[in-house]
Amino acid sequence: MSTNRRTHRNCRGWRRRMAGWWRTCGSTRASHASGRQHDEGCPTRGHRLTVLSARSGVEHATARRVRTVVRALFASTGLVLVLDAISARVYAGGSDRATAILEGQAVGSGNVLLHGWILTHDSFWTIDAFFYALAVRIGGLRPGLLNLEPALAVAIAVVAGAFVASRGHRGGAAIAGATTAVVLLAFPTNAMSSFLLGGPDHVSTAVLALLAFIFLRRGRFDWRWAAAVAALAFGMLGDLLMVAYGIAPVLGAGVVSMLRKREWRSGIAAVTASAAAIVASELVSWLARVMGAFKSVDGVSVATFAQMLVNLRHVLSYGAGLVGFTYGFDAGRVPTVLQDVHVLGALLIVACSAVAIANLVRGVVRGRRKAFGAEMEAERWWLDDVLVIAIFGSAMTFVVLAVSGVPGTRYLVATIVFASVLSGRIVAQAWQRLRPGRMTRAVCVAGVAASLCFAAGLGCMLAQPVAAQSASTLASFLEAHHLRNGVGGYWAASITTVESKGAVTVRPVLADPDGELGRYMKLSSANWYAGQHFQFLVYETPVYQGVDSASAVRTWGPPAHTYVVGGYHVLVWSNTFSVAPFPPPQDQAQPAGGPSGT
Repeated sequence: MSTNRRTHRNCRGWRRRMAGWWRTCGSTRASHASGRQHDEGCPTRGHRLTVLSARSGVEHATARRVRTVVRALFASTGLVLVLDAISARVYAGGSDRATAILEGQAVGSGNVLLHGWILTHDSFWTIDAFFYALAVRIGGLRPGLLNLEPALAVAIAVVAGAFVASRGHRGGAAIAGATTAVVLLAFPTNAMSSFLLGGPDHVSTAVLALLAFIFLRRGRFDWRWAAAVAALAFGMLGDLLMVAYGIAPVLGAGVVSMLRKREWRSGIAAVTASAAAIVASELVSWLARVMGAFKSVDGVSVATFAQMLVNLRHVLSYGAGLVGFTYGFDAGRVPTVLQDVHVLGALLIVACSAVAIANLVRGVVRGRRKAFGAEMEAERWWLDDVLVIAIFGSAMTFVVLAVSGVPGTRYLVATIVFASVLSGRIVAQAWQRLRPGRMTRAVCVAGVAASLCFAAGLGCMLAQPVAAQSASTLASFLEAHHLRNGVGGYWAASITTVESKGAVTVRPVLADPDGELGRYMKLSSANWYAGQHFQFLVYETPVYQGVDSASAVRTWGPPAHTYVVGGYHVLVWSNTFSVAPFPPPQDQAQPAGGPSGT
């Protein structure tokens, strides 16, 4: 009896489902012109009806996005590893980046505001220092961080650049734009690699600027606007070059947007974002000072007017050397034929930049009183405009700040980054105009061939030996002789501390006007000197800022032993000595510029 009831209920349920399905098919049949066509579309025999819910579609889309994110993370991890290996071959490390690592170590130890520190205006407090704080907490103080952070910064720049290059485009155009940005940034020349992966060269600041451009591309007052303000403000807190890399370009792009559309509302989000970022940065900086944060000193050397005129000429010559137009810089062990292929990339950057500049000028002159037909179109030209202005803004930092010839080329690194991303955007726009045929196939073949040559050049860089670090030998010598705590010239101090993984600490000193040695009054912490008893002094030749044996003898008397380790001189005293953490004002020698001067 129970079996018959279950069978009866199943039959009734089946009949209800079939009746509902038949009503659905009937309504669909009524909407068709021909009943026969509907009968073919609604199977009634031997077929099972499958109903896909909207929730199922959303789940599939979510799963697809998750898979895309996972693939991107794996690709980014691989890129970081490759760039880290290249960085180790083109950049041995220096005290500028080592000081940033020690700064991060202090942040990770709880001194978030860096109380007692004296830093320059490019302190990287809110940029690199927080990465180093996390890295030191996880893996400890180690020399590998000298190369890992620039590799990670460049990898993020590649991802952000690909995203910016593809915005406003779909399908093949988006792929072409993103690929162009990736190839130009991830497969640089040997010269560009030495600056891009050395440092600190403000690459992280350029990355924050790119993120702000992404958030502001729609010109709305929403959470994206707040995120852009935060990115610009945090960048300015850690590096004043954010003014040229992000704040001024955003302001300029907002004004250009108003001129393009002949409507002030179209650019008000960008203009207010730049103003809000300045206010927020100054407010946070004031609050930090009130709470006892680090002291900022002027570490910038501004070029003379005559040098600025020379720098204007060098913008093109040095920039050409970075992108592969000329051989003004060392090509490493990359074969000449592979170096020559980079001329194609350089020509592409120049041509795309010229097209974007022409589009900006034409848009401002002609203007469009009516709103664009699609929001996507406005998003396209706004990103192009802000990148063009960022190129000029970052190039001006080289003109104004480069006082040391070729080393000043580091200020052009951000210019090449912005120009590479802009090239990707212009390529995406050009791709949309291509029609399937021989021309399209020829462009694809040429692009793939050039990319493979760029990658082969990267492989040649990987085949080079790791850059030798003389401070590593010095650290081993000091540790073997039980010399754990000492002072030294700036370029020998922090790098030795990092190379020894903290087993040996060397704190920077410099000579005052009287020729006596004291605390280096920037890029240092008072805790490094307070209550410390030092055993030795390290200096290298050529002598930097008066740190040598004569000034050491004048300050602490004759040493008991003197050693020569490679290019370093090590002076050891039989009795320990101290260095005042806050010397009297008349004894504070603080030269303008110097290391890490923005």
